[in-house]
Amino acid sequence: MWRLLGLSPEAPPTSYTIGIDSPAGTRDRARRARDFHALKVKVGGAEDLARLEAVRTESDAPLRVDANEGWTLEAARELIPALVELGVELVEQPFPAGDLDSFRALRELRPRPPVIVDEGCHDLADVAPAAEYAEGINVKLAKSGGLREAVRMIHAARALRLHVMLGCMVESQLGVAPAAAIASLVDWADLDGHLLLADAPFTGLELREGRVLPSAAPGLGVAPA
Repeated sequence: MWRLLGLSPEAPPTSYTIGIDSPAGTRDRARRARDFHALKVKVGGAEDLARLEAVRTESDAPLRVDANEGWTLEAARELIPALVELGVELVEQPFPAGDLDSFRALRELRPRPPVIVDEGCHDLADVAPAAEYAEGINVKLAKSGGLREAVRMIHAARALRLHVMLGCMVESQLGVAPAAAIASLVDWADLDGHLLLADAPFTGLELREGRVLPSAAPGLGVAPA
């Protein structure tokens, strides 16, 4: 597939997701994820800062923060200076998708990590509006509906000088493989969905030096295990 699209099989390092847990539990998760070159920490609670500090005690990898629409503007304003000190690379979907006033207000705060839109950006029609209140978008094939729309979104984002993250759901290699085929087009990859499963119903993708790489086999390059 990546050859058909005229792309390279190379990709940015994938982030590995650390779900919401206690600070001690978060620290343990970060310890076990030391082989990854980037970590995405789910936040949205009273212990957000303590958990991020716990991750930093175990890893100096780039940190990406995903609030999943869970912050208020006041909480974001309080946390952002600490996130800058911790070297957080980006903040994903800090507010509910419809709360554009908070996005615009946060945009005035400097310095801060770039804000990436996930739940507020599904397909091509959402890309240009996102450029008015954020610095980037998260493209997921499960949202866009497939490879063609995802590639269109990426090119539109580039034209608007937006950063691009390529994400996935918690899904098998069959679901992640199409995204891996276009990962060379983006700034950040978040393609760990298959790595979070207890079983591997499909195989074919490669995890090399923290990067999820597509196969050179025909089609999507994966097959039933």
